[in-house]
Amino acid sequence: DTIVDMIECIVVENAIILNADCMDINDDLITQWEPKIQKMVSTSYIAGLDKEDIAQELRISLVKAAKAFNPDKGAIFHTYLHTSLVNTIRTLINKAQSQLNSRSIDMTDIYETTPAEIIRALTDPNHYQEEVDISLWVDSQNLANKEKLFLQLKLEGLTMEEITEDLGESAYKVRQGLRDKLQQESDTDEDA
Repeated sequence: DTIVDMIECIVVENAIILNADCMDINDDLITQWEPKIQKMVSTSYIAGLDKEDIAQELRISLVKAAKAFNPDKGAIFHTYLHTSLVNTIRTLINKAQSQLNSRSIDMTDIYETTPAEIIRALTDPNHYQEEVDISLWVDSQNLANKEKLFLQLKLEGLTMEEITEDLGESAYKVRQGLRDKLQQESDTDEDA
């Protein structure tokens, strides 16, 4: 090693190595940044994940950030890592939200469930106790194929953008059409 190479690999505050070529991705790196990970975990709550799952995802993100870090782009590693960890938490939150938004409807309630109750079951986040097999209800309704496919894809947890790609038309329009149709049926049931 030349003196220049040695200078490029100087450790700053016994912490991060300046040159990405010299950065050791090992247990020491994880140990060094563990306090930051634990601080982020302690201030995060993600439904469906315990603290250790979140910490493990952040450790994986740390290793990926260390591999991808390029000091020539003008950022310091701490800033790059922080952005990566925050993005990881956002991704975990989005995944958890899409899972919470997926609902099913219990088969025992299928024949006595009104459209208004189904709307409540699909939209109320506190309405977990009643699960219905939506496919039986969907088949018994007078729905267009795109509306049936929309419901199936939404229950699988796909995003509206992914559903739009699969349908070939705006998922938002199909959803609104379904809401209108269910609302009309609900109004008709209440009048009867």
